[in-house]
Amino acid sequence: MPTIALTKCQATGNDFVLFDDRARSALPYPDLARQVCDRRFGIGADGLLVLAAADSPQAGIRMRIFNPDGSEAEMCGNGIRCVWLYLARERVDGRPLDVQTAAGVVRVEADGPRNVRVEMGVPRIEAGAREVESDGVRVQFVAVSMGNPHAVVFVDRPLEGVALEQLAACIARASGDAQVNVELVRPAAGRLDMRVHERGVGETWGCGTGACAAAAVAIASGRVRSPVDVVSKGGQVTVTWAGAGEPAYLSGPAQLVFSTRIDVKAQAPPKTV
Repeated sequence: MPTIALTKCQATGNDFVLFDDRARSALPYPDLARQVCDRRFGIGADGLLVLAAADSPQAGIRMRIFNPDGSEAEMCGNGIRCVWLYLARERVDGRPLDVQTAAGVVRVEADGPRNVRVEMGVPRIEAGAREVESDGVRVQFVAVSMGNPHAVVFVDRPLEGVALEQLAACIARASGDAQVNVELVRPAAGRLDMRVHERGVGETWGCGTGACAAAAVAIASGRVRSPVDVVSKGGQVTVTWAGAGEPAYLSGPAQLVFSTRIDVKAQAPPKTV
């Protein structure tokens, strides 16, 4: 069994295990994600971040994201801030970094002494809202792409009283997309309070692409103005968006929690009947 070095990190409570694989270990990443993200038998995390050499000449590094169930995500705004912090230890110049993701090349840079700013790409908001019934209540959701799929639901009641997992399942069925991320959002005093259900994970304490999706719909519909603070269970980020056709920018903190080494489990052989 190989022994590898890993770094635990988090951004607004959205926690990750980062594997720097620029040396090309050829490990099966989905299996590794299932092992290290397990909160009882592994390190515990919302996802595995893998660093590799970039395939794109426009990028300096490549980031891949794997959910605890082994599925791969296109982009992660909180995870990429952790990547910046990790790489900042070897990049003394502090210049912006272009990171290759499955959603495209994303620019990351410092935003003051504590925050990291990410150019998240152009939000693609679907025209019109769709309706779904959950827990006996009919609600509307707006589909948004941030390079990955989102459904934004606005409510005017406390978020804690909403059965989010049930709502996410209903939206997945109604949209025909089992891989959609769902943001439950309540505008409050010029900010957005948010709960998020991430595909392949469940409810998380924060979501960078989800914050951008929620902010874009709220700004486009006149509920708030840009820039807007988005508050989730894990903390606060700020989203800036100038409107249709323009990229959204996400700014917030990140933290490297600890480094460790683990023995990678051998892949179990397939079961025979």
